[in-house]
Amino acid sequence: MADRSWLTVCLTLALTACAGPAETQRSRPPRSKAEGLRYAMPTDEVRTVQLYAHRENALPIYQMGQELPLTLEFDLMGSRQRPLSIYFYHADRQWRRDLTGGEYLSAFHRDDLFDYEVSTSTQLRYAHYRYAFPNSSIGFRLSGNYILRVSEQGQEDEVLFERPFYVAEDAGPALLDLQNLLAGRQSLRTVQPILRFTPPSRLAADVFDYSVCFIRNGQHRMPRCAERPNLSAQPALLFYLEPDEAFRSQEGDYYLDLRRLQPGGDIESVSFMDSPYEVVLHPDYARFVSTSADPLLNGQSVIARAQTHAPDPDTGGEYVRATFRYVPPDEKRLRGGIYVVGSFNGWGVDLGRQLRWNVDEARYEGSMLVKQGEYEYRYTSPDPNVRQALRAPLPRVDNQYTAFVYYRDLIFATDRLLMFQQGVSR
Repeated sequence: MADRSWLTVCLTLALTACAGPAETQRSRPPRSKAEGLRYAMPTDEVRTVQLYAHRENALPIYQMGQELPLTLEFDLMGSRQRPLSIYFYHADRQWRRDLTGGEYLSAFHRDDLFDYEVSTSTQLRYAHYRYAFPNSSIGFRLSGNYILRVSEQGQEDEVLFERPFYVAEDAGPALLDLQNLLAGRQSLRTVQPILRFTPPSRLAADVFDYSVCFIRNGQHRMPRCAERPNLSAQPALLFYLEPDEAFRSQEGDYYLDLRRLQPGGDIESVSFMDSPYEVVLHPDYARFVSTSADPLLNGQSVIARAQTHAPDPDTGGEYVRATFRYVPPDEKRLRGGIYVVGSFNGWGVDLGRQLRWNVDEARYEGSMLVKQGEYEYRYTSPDPNVRQALRAPLPRVDNQYTAFVYYRDLIFATDRLLMFQQGVSR
């Protein structure tokens, strides 16, 4: 406890006024940003992709040695239900794909997807696919970052979509602490994650072979990484982000409850005269986003709680044409395209689905197919100036942070994922 208190004081002062060993001062973690994650977004035929561990809002992290597999679920729209194939790729800490299948897979290099069910009595016909792994065909020899690909059967390059996930070891004790700081000229609230990790004795490695990456609310695309440890608490290693690299307050995501197709809550009106059904959502205002009263879905979609006419929401949930309406700051049109992204479309910007500006109502509007369920989403733009204008002044306080501890394995020339820790800020 004394060591942790000392660390808190030092980090609050940005380590400028703390005395310590010379090696401790030299080993301050440098500013570092990973290259970022890139993966293929779903084709128009694919909808509602979910990849999770043990529950739908849990991040897709598989713990080696445990019997809890990851679950992949998705829908294929229309009547062309067919077997598909699934491939797995290992990646280093910065999500650069590396190695060959025989180095990280213990059984086969691909698997086929035969388990699907056709929707029952829905307006739009679709097939629901479900796949759990590891299994008798797919096993992992090596921990790390991974990307799965679903393609046409036996055709690796005919990609339907890709998704990231993690395979983690259980490599010893660690403690994740979330410090609240005030940083920047405007004294914005900042969360500084600090991880205290004791390397396992079986790894006779240099301390600088370890690194830690942090993500917030399941946003895998751009982790923030501390590449070098602070050595003040040896044999434990301390990893943290410098205050100017820590997680500043951001606009909260909107929460969409589409479980019940009737007016109320997030739904303003429903029309059952068309196929698919038309659902108009209440307008979203820039200054009023999700709060701690809304469920924290970690960027995931939750379908299991949908209230449908069929006993199974996976095959009985309706796809509706949901109309999103966004009122920008000061109700003024922004100089750039506005898009809605969320867990319903893999958080990807589809440049063909730009929201249109309604002059009479002074707001942006746009529609897309969304399945009954619960989602998180936001309004964004490829233009950084527009993204800056979209930032809301009322951020969500409670956020989930995940720390990933990596070890640079010289034998495989890649990063192993030794462990992970999670915590929620308050």
